Amino acid sequence: MRIKIIDIPPEGLTLELSQTLDLFDQGTASTMFTSVLTLTPAEEAVLHVSGRVQSDPQLECSRCLKQFPFHVDTELNIDLAPANSIDREPEHELGRGELDMEFYEGDEVDPVAIIKEQVLLSLPMVPLHSAGCKGLCTACGADLNVTECGCRKGAWEEDKAFSVLKDLFKKEKE
Repeated sequence: MRIKIIDIPPEGLTLELSQTLDLFDQGTASTMFTSVLTLTPAEEAVLHVSGRVQSDPQLECSRCLKQFPFHVDTELNIDLAPANSIDREPEHELGRGELDMEFYEGDEVDPVAIIKEQVLLSLPMVPLHSAGCKGLCTACGADLNVTECGCRKGAWEEDKAFSVLKDLFKKEKE
């Protein structure tokens, strides 16, 4: 869904969107979102975008690899400026007003692309299904949230290719 900049009235355009998108570019649209966005023209072809986005994407726990839903409820408040309005100097110090600015090319904007970006920015860098997740055993791969595996703690270090390096540090200290 693309919107022509020229079709946005001076008082703004409010969009209520609800659809499924391919959040992680895996070829399958599986993440449902709902949003209410308002696009308001500002000075010199700049658009102000405000609103709210809600979604529940499926994430993978970084410790135990289980899939879990993560609730996203984020407020948008950004300005969109034409890409040709960027100062093309090699070094440019960003002003306070430029920190929340995004850029578009051509005479259209895609609100779904803006929503996708905002949902991705709202996701944790290290997703965990719970703060107390024990993860997987480093030796046998058992899910430690479900069962104790019985592996001896530290036994995996003896099997690693770099385990001989620990002895080198001991020799240097002596």
